[in-house]
Amino acid sequence: MSVNAVKLVAAREVREQLRGRALWISTALSVIAVALLVIVPKALAGGPPTYHVGVTASASGDVKAAVADAVESTGAKVTIVSIAGRDDAEAELRSGDSRHIDIAVLTAGVGTVLVDRAFSPDSTARKSLAARAIARAVSVANAIEASGVPDSTARALTNPAPLPIDHLRPAPASSGQRGVALAGAIVFYILVLRYGFGLLMGVVQEKATRVIEVIVSAVRPVDLLTGKVVGSTAMVLSQAAIIVATVLISARAVGSDVIAAAGAGAIGVAFVWVVIGFLLYAALFTAAGSLASKAEDAQSVSLPLQIPLFVGYFASFTALGGDTPNTLVRVLAYIPFTAPMNMPVLAATGGATSWQVGLSMAITVAAIVIAVRVAAVLFNRSILRTGRRLKARDVLREGRRASQATNAAAPPLA
Repeated sequence: MSVNAVKLVAAREVREQLRGRALWISTALSVIAVALLVIVPKALAGGPPTYHVGVTASASGDVKAAVADAVESTGAKVTIVSIAGRDDAEAELRSGDSRHIDIAVLTAGVGTVLVDRAFSPDSTARKSLAARAIARAVSVANAIEASGVPDSTARALTNPAPLPIDHLRPAPASSGQRGVALAGAIVFYILVLRYGFGLLMGVVQEKATRVIEVIVSAVRPVDLLTGKVVGSTAMVLSQAAIIVATVLISARAVGSDVIAAAGAGAIGVAFVWVVIGFLLYAALFTAAGSLASKAEDAQSVSLPLQIPLFVGYFASFTALGGDTPNTLVRVLAYIPFTAPMNMPVLAATGGATSWQVGLSMAITVAAIVIAVRVAAVLFNRSILRTGRRLKARDVLREGRRASQATNAAAPPLA
């Protein structure tokens, strides 16, 4: 293999890709779509609500602290406002100006928690949860204060250390890790279809226009195959890097916690799967292009590669629907053609450990080596053949028969 020839072919492949308008349009659409996926959920979710809670001015510091802790335990923020009594509380609950309060805590007598409108008994609204938490917290604070029991003892009795929670199975991955796994499968699927078919159609067009004959006269077929794969892989790496950078920049700009929830490791693993998976498909799509003689043959020669791609892609969605991955995904996670989409999903749903992910990657890398060798043989034997569409099985058999004939014709060694 000539390194210089491979570099020349790879550079030519990159230039051809950059000249096409489709690349720039697809890249722009991908960047916009990824940015919106990060920004829109954050914009719709907003931040935690802030409740203005009116507390009787005569309330002790312990009661006010209990109110603040109760509201914050529901995930909301709190602002404590002093009120004179019930009349003041009713006026501020009904007001719509800056003096408005959401909840009032009256400490006179046994105490009361007052709201403007009653909550249904089964309400799970945040304001309802906050009001109920305040009612419990103030009741406990009043009981402690009235009991005369030392504060530290009372706190230990009312808030004992919780029992440890043991488990039989490890916790599933976070929603962020599941999202990264699914996003990786989608990106992989799109890039393979985009660049894999681009490689295939490029070879078909070069064969149909006889340009391939000129190229092969200057570059060996194996160098041409390798250069095309290297050039397309470089483009995939660039586009994947742009997508990852878009996610990072968008998350930082809007303060999204998507990266923290998913973890940089999950993003890195998804990136590696996209790269090694594309290498496998790129070699085979390029070889498939050499079997076709005209554009009409492209669909039929690529069908054996499309089937595992479609199966793996749609199976990755089914795995995220439940807590336990199904048997199909467990099997597909170790098949090289589907592992780039299904192993990240299997790991995200708790169905695979680190060593199993490594094993699946090793199997895929070994498959890449075999696929490149087979692709080189097919490409070398069929790239200059035109006319009818060739079958991979026939091309490989012809080569085997030719080798056997050569060995039979060779004179015996003295």
